[in-house]
Amino acid sequence: MAAWQSIRFRLSVQYSAVVFGLGGALLGLVYIALRRWLQSQTMTRYALSTEWVEIDGRQVAMPHLEEIEMRAIESIYAEIVLNEVAKFTLFAVIALFVLSLIVGWIMSGRVLKPVQEITNVARDIQASDLSRRIALEGPDDELTRLASTFDEMLERLDSAFTSQRQFLADTSHDLRTPLAVIRSNVEVVASDPEASADEWREVGAIVQRNAEKMSGMIDDLLAAARLQTGKAQSVTVDLGALIEAKAAEYDPIAAAGNVSIEAISDSVYVEGVEVALDRALSNLLDNAIGASPPESTIRLASGATDGWAWLAVADTGPGLPSDPEDIRVGLGLSIVEQIVNAHGGALSYFEGDGGIGTTMVMWIPQRDASASHPDSSPFTNP
Repeated sequence: MAAWQSIRFRLSVQYSAVVFGLGGALLGLVYIALRRWLQSQTMTRYALSTEWVEIDGRQVAMPHLEEIEMRAIESIYAEIVLNEVAKFTLFAVIALFVLSLIVGWIMSGRVLKPVQEITNVARDIQASDLSRRIALEGPDDELTRLASTFDEMLERLDSAFTSQRQFLADTSHDLRTPLAVIRSNVEVVASDPEASADEWREVGAIVQRNAEKMSGMIDDLLAAARLQTGKAQSVTVDLGALIEAKAAEYDPIAAAGNVSIEAISDSVYVEGVEVALDRALSNLLDNAIGASPPESTIRLASGATDGWAWLAVADTGPGLPSDPEDIRVGLGLSIVEQIVNAHGGALSYFEGDGGIGTTMVMWIPQRDASASHPDSSPFTNP
């Protein structure tokens, strides 16, 4: 890009135009004021106290001059002074123009230096590395706030990319498992020429179970995709009614594993996608049922705290993994986190007493939510 096309050049020209215009106007006013002052002066008072005056190197006796001659002398001197003033004014205007360009170029460079830093960081950032930050220091002005906003945007993008990478890793891992089961069982039976019809039926049942599992995963992925692309319609959702319906739906499933479900629901209304929230709650319940020992109770609850609505699922399973990175392993929890984040909320998890059991909480902001969600389990600190 040519220098004359840069914003620094345009700012320099604007600064120069302002300084040059104001300076030129001031010099013009001084010239006009001086001209009027000279034109208002007469030599009458000088004639009373001065006998001689020098005109072009000649001494002229003032008392012997007629009034018209004195007026002519006044005009000549006024013209000479005004010509000298005009000459110096012209030199001053030219010097002012050059100095205004230089000062404008320097000042615009200093003003645009933070912008150049932002540009350099933005040029260095790539989608695979969003860890760079501008971290602009200085007074709390517009440019500092712009840099802070840019850093916050990078933070959100970095978090989104990290979440997407984890989501893809979980998706590929979870989909690969049922596919591997299907392929291995089919290969074993297909390689046995003496395989019986019962063996084929057994393999068919395995294929059906894993196909249903993959179908559920695909439904989860579609729900998350619709939510992220904004194609899902947001409505007013009663979390208490959602809890009651989900408890009734999963009660037979939990009973098959000798596990009971207890619902503690309060009517709390939020703006969200009901199908997506239903899917997220189903995933948490699936995990809780799978982790709960026989003759245990899973508790479902909903409520609101400090402008935040919450949905909670608590089990009495083995508790949280020792490695925090293992807590969200699996497509189910990744889907839950995607859905909650798309609603502007967050997914939290808490250990039970003595490290036994886990409470998963989906925090969803209500209309007037402005503070961060409470960092505590609603079952222990309602």
